Amino acid sequence: MSCVLSCRKKNTEWNSDWVLPLAKDTISLLNYHNDSTLDNSNFQYYVDFKRTILDTYISDYLELPDTTIHQTYSPSIGIGNIPAGFTFYNSVETHDLSIPDVELKKAIVSSGSIKLSVYNPISTSAYYTISMPGVTLNGVDFEQTFFVGAGTQENPTEGEALISLDGYELDLQGTGVMGSSNLSAFNILQTSFSIMTDPEGESSSLSTSDVFEFDAKFENIKIAYAQGYFGALSFSDTAEVTIPYLDQIISGSISLNDIPLTFSIENGAKIPASATLTLLENTNTGQNTVGLLSSQLNTEHLIGPATGAWSSLIPSISSIIFDSDNSNLGSYIGNLGYTHRIGYNMKMNPLGTSTGSYNEIFPNSKVKVDLTSQFPLAIGVNGLTFSDTVSFSLNTTQLNDLINTETMELHIRSTNAFPLQGEISIEFLDDGNNLLHSIPKELILRSALDGMPDPSDNLYKASNKSVILMGNELVAHLPNTKSIVIKAHMQTSDASQSSPAAIPSNAFVYFESFLKLTTKNVLP
Repeated sequence: MSCVLSCRKKNTEWNSDWVLPLAKDTISLLNYHNDSTLDNSNFQYYVDFKRTILDTYISDYLELPDTTIHQTYSPSIGIGNIPAGFTFYNSVETHDLSIPDVELKKAIVSSGSIKLSVYNPISTSAYYTISMPGVTLNGVDFEQTFFVGAGTQENPTEGEALISLDGYELDLQGTGVMGSSNLSAFNILQTSFSIMTDPEGESSSLSTSDVFEFDAKFENIKIAYAQGYFGALSFSDTAEVTIPYLDQIISGSISLNDIPLTFSIENGAKIPASATLTLLENTNTGQNTVGLLSSQLNTEHLIGPATGAWSSLIPSISSIIFDSDNSNLGSYIGNLGYTHRIGYNMKMNPLGTSTGSYNEIFPNSKVKVDLTSQFPLAIGVNGLTFSDTVSFSLNTTQLNDLINTETMELHIRSTNAFPLQGEISIEFLDDGNNLLHSIPKELILRSALDGMPDPSDNLYKASNKSVILMGNELVAHLPNTKSIVIKAHMQTSDASQSSPAAIPSNAFVYFESFLKLTTKNVLP
């Protein structure tokens, strides 16, 4: 009797781990230091919020319309033949500039030009000299001479010149007429021209039917300085400003100490002005809009003119202040609006011509409106939820390993220097933003107040490590996951209260997370 024994070899099995990073970041307020938002010069953050709503030079809105001045001259008596080098003159003429609602007495041109055109009707060439009394550069009257060829009455020869007026001063009160100025006059420009026949040319006849003409076309004239009455110039708009981080808040509430909101209005012209705030509303991420209610809105606030002149100009500044006593500022702030819309209307000379005709605009005259708020940053939080979305994808190797996954763990590590504690929840979405899987809230942030002081930067810090076991359902959904929504649910240190807590300067949160997958490997 014989016996045959056979042995069956067992396949070799082992487990291997691999890591799939999810998110890693350091969140701080560093980007808002000294950016008209936060001051970190002391131990505690101080909000020094400033946003400019309007900032414009008034001279940008004061522009002379393109104007053409035409002047003609005909001899009152015929002279017959005139010799070469003969000179004859025309008297000074005045012209009214058509500037709607503006009574301009003096001005200095910042940029622009004048195009001169002259027409010679006589049979010899001539020198034309155009002058403008009261239009001066460095104290010298404007004068331009140029040569024009011979022509006829039926077909006069044209001569042209284009001249820059940058820096020229304009006296528009009639200075030069009888050697004096008419103090009540405005928008007056004076011109004259003289003609000298070519000294090297031939003699020519001069008759009463000869018409000597010139045109002076002012083009693109912009003003640096002006004196006079400039009408009811106004600046109206609805501006939009945004507040950092608030666009990521999707629910919850905060409590803050009393916060003043100030509109600072600057008038840099020697012109009376007024300002009216017509709208102040904000909209949060839930598309809920809250408007500020106050008697300060839609009320005209008068602002005096600037004082001084040129380099000594001192703007007049007025403030409109909103607080909890004169508005619903608490409800307005509590809406956590990311987008704020501000309507305003600023008028120059709101009382009309009764404000006088000697207003002045200087090169540095501007109107400016700033929204400001200054207060120590202390915040209380109750169920405040931030949301952020990151893209997600797996390569071929990761997909193959995922098939053999036996267990999956979510590892979260954090270091927190804010006096807030937080939980995190995670949602996995497909390419149509449909929810595939979610992970309930898990405490990952311990409040810095529960941590230890770090002498290296004088901050209290609390560290935390969390490991969450993931079910097989997530493994099945990961190949179709295209984005991950991370929601942080924040609370002031003690969940039972949300009174404001001071935010230390340079506070930060360090956060990293990854998936640890254990796969089963088999060698036959």
